[in-house]
Amino acid sequence: MRIRRTGIISAATAAVTLLSVSAATAEDFLWSGYWREATAGMESRRWSDEQYSQVLYRNCSGPRSSSGSKPYNTDIQMHRDISAWPDADYDNKTFSECFKGYMHQSNGEWHDLPKGQYYFSVEAVRGGVGKLDVEVVMVDNTSAD
Repeated sequence: MRIRRTGIISAATAAVTLLSVSAATAEDFLWSGYWREATAGMESRRWSDEQYSQVLYRNCSGPRSSSGSKPYNTDIQMHRDISAWPDADYDNKTFSECFKGYMHQSNGEWHDLPKGQYYFSVEAVRGGVGKLDVEVVMVDNTSAD
């Protein structure tokens, strides 16, 4: 009986710890959302930033093509919104890990960004029918976490 109670207490403690870590992680992000049937050219909402931005995708999928293939990676690109001028473009990041199953995630970081309004766009969706679903999209602009 003593062993069972210890196991239950350990499981409860682990669950509370997991909840605490998940809550802290969510608070570290500037905003979160999701994509449904995103295609190349779709843009995220804008945010103010300087120095650092991070985009995280979790649980990626997409509709299968008639041949049964499914999306296996996507490219995103960071942009600085410049009024009355062409926007500044930054490196593309290819996300593939988030397609590997539940709770898998991909992450892209951009450093040394000038102060401004930022957004990212879907540049490509490879596989399937060219549409992308992402259960969780998060943006962070604090490199300290």
